[in-house]
Amino acid sequence: MIVHSYLSKKVRVVSSAINRRGAFARKLIKKDEIIAVYGGHIITQVEYHQLAKGKFKDIQDYAIKVADGFYIISSKEGKLEDDDFFNHSCNPNAGIKGHLLMVAMRAIRPNEEITYDYAMTDCDLNYRFQCRCGAKNCRKVITGHDWKMPALQRRYKDYFSWFIQERIKDSR
Repeated sequence: MIVHSYLSKKVRVVSSAINRRGAFARKLIKKDEIIAVYGGHIITQVEYHQLAKGKFKDIQDYAIKVADGFYIISSKEGKLEDDDFFNHSCNPNAGIKGHLLMVAMRAIRPNEEITYDYAMTDCDLNYRFQCRCGAKNCRKVITGHDWKMPALQRRYKDYFSWFIQERIKDSR
């Protein structure tokens, strides 16, 4: 079974100063324009944890939690797709609608890297990394629990994945 994601023709993946490869605008992308629609395979929590033990550990790093016990990954064969190369920024220009849509939070200029804050999709993941986004408001350290920050909840109110929106609602 072949499952692919959609990536706007206005986007190209090339080398990035943030992290090896990144997605960049070829042409102007308007606010709320769809940039990508994630496709792939739905895996269970057990399968997610098995990825770390196998030869597909890289795929685990790109998994997005879509519900308790379920994740979406681009490939079960270990091949990354172009929609896996949206880098993190503490000052993003893109966000998430629903589970699967990445949209522009503002107009994105040609040659500008398209970024989103991993807090918009990552929940309950036990990771921590040094941020290299270079934004003035950089948090310096990014974790899988940043979505809990009230300031980010206000800032990204309409741009968290559905799953995290529900978590935020339940925590109030």
